[in-house]
Amino acid sequence: MTGRIDELQKLMKQSGIDCLFVSSLSDIFYLTGFTGSTAMLFVDGHSALFMTDGRYEEQIKSELYKGIDSIIVNSYQESAAAQAARYRKVHVTYSCGLLEYETLTGAGCSVDIDRENLIGGLRMIKDADEISQIKDMYRAAYEGFVNSLPVFVAGNTEDHWAAELEKQMKLAGARTTSFDTIVASGARGALPHGIATRKKVEVNDPVVLDYGCRLNYCSDVTRLVIAGGNAEAEKIAGIVYTALKKASEFVREGVRACDADAVAREYIESQGYGKYFNHSLGHGVGIDVHEKPSLNRRDETVLKAGMVVTIEPGIYLPEKFGVRLEDTVLVTENGCENLTAVFDRYIYKNL
Repeated sequence: MTGRIDELQKLMKQSGIDCLFVSSLSDIFYLTGFTGSTAMLFVDGHSALFMTDGRYEEQIKSELYKGIDSIIVNSYQESAAAQAARYRKVHVTYSCGLLEYETLTGAGCSVDIDRENLIGGLRMIKDADEISQIKDMYRAAYEGFVNSLPVFVAGNTEDHWAAELEKQMKLAGARTTSFDTIVASGARGALPHGIATRKKVEVNDPVVLDYGCRLNYCSDVTRLVIAGGNAEAEKIAGIVYTALKKASEFVREGVRACDADAVAREYIESQGYGKYFNHSLGHGVGIDVHEKPSLNRRDETVLKAGMVVTIEPGIYLPEKFGVRLEDTVLVTENGCENLTAVFDRYIYKNL
């Protein structure tokens, strides 16, 4: 796994970066295997130095990839300053905090930002092990969903739906959720990020469930549950489903992220609902639930085999309801593999 640091060092050399300071725990996990809550990493052209505190002295013996030097620190700030003082210039990632930035600048070296986001670029392409771990979380997301269906009925609150789903995903192997679970029923479905509340689900409510689970890697899926029946919502769902399928059929290695967004957006516009699709088509998924690339109108990233991205068009009708359907796909040379195919449908009707 130190091959990841080797690749990063090659990119740093090409970009003229002598030393990169890494503080994002997701980036640190990607590069080192460490799963704890506090750490720092310095990478230069010849070595990588990992810093953590005494709480994790035993943990890193089993987690840290071979070939990475490590030290146990009493003060992160003092140790980071001492290391930074060895360099004329240190680059930081966009996740660097103000305290860390001030610590580095106080060490007497010049500090700049890695505007190319080198680690983010590396993380876009998933290897076989990463893909396997992501697939595991989609299986856990599905198992948690189907085992929660008895609770997904009118009369229960959105919070009740979310709590049962989260419990069942953990029983299926997840450690936590990928993000705050969205259960948006009835008119609240017109809120794209309508996290679960104490509102009771009413009979015939369309309910948007957008959720995911995480062990080391994330899943992210959206399905529509109707607590009864709703012909208008089912009509809108048909439009959203067609937009999703058109975009899925378009996605493959070599196409641009913005063009994938356009395929879904133009179809929804052709059906008269363009102004009600008010977010990007999708995003990368991996260690974090939102990673590069972004499938939006502005991102010209050319998709490559090994990228994992969501495709999630939606239509949101204020004061009525919303519909979003979401698949996550693995980009391949000739198309894409639907990781959400473990689900047997997009709309579930519960009475």
